[in-house]
Amino acid sequence: MQRRTLKAFVAALALAAFAPIAAAQFQAGMSVEQIEAQVKTQLSAGATLAQIAQRALAAGLDAGLVTAALINAGASPAGVVTAMIGAGAPVQDVVNAALSAGASTDSVTQGAVAAGVPHAAVQSAIQTASATGIGSPTGTSSTPSGSAGAGGGGTGSTASPS
Repeated sequence: MQRRTLKAFVAALALAAFAPIAAAQFQAGMSVEQIEAQVKTQLSAGATLAQIAQRALAAGLDAGLVTAALINAGASPAGVVTAMIGAGAPVQDVVNAALSAGASTDSVTQGAVAAGVPHAAVQSAIQTASATGIGSPTGTSSTPSGSAGAGGGGTGSTASPS
């Protein structure tokens, strides 16, 4: 009798431990804020990036929104890219979203290559993203540099007519 009670207790404990993960469900049509909240809930419940990516895509959520939500939740950009591509998300969508969320091109490259994407294909996706105004084509930082008028720093002064 004690053995059955112990088994029942262990089973109940296991269910309780996984309840937060089971309760945190992605649903089609969720807003960006709702996706980010679900991501944070699932991460805090111990779900892996791969599990979250699979669940979100299975629910029909946009790969770009999920990629951005994972990065915005503080997950490693390279890990996010690997998980999203590994779960079947389109490479270009993941690259675009990761760069838009502030990931460096190095992180995007590292994550995509780890997911099995050829280096040349990753570089092509990064170039496509930069051609549409997303991210930085060669740098690893989003901090502007250079002279005023060249898209970078400068002093902020304006020319005055002479």
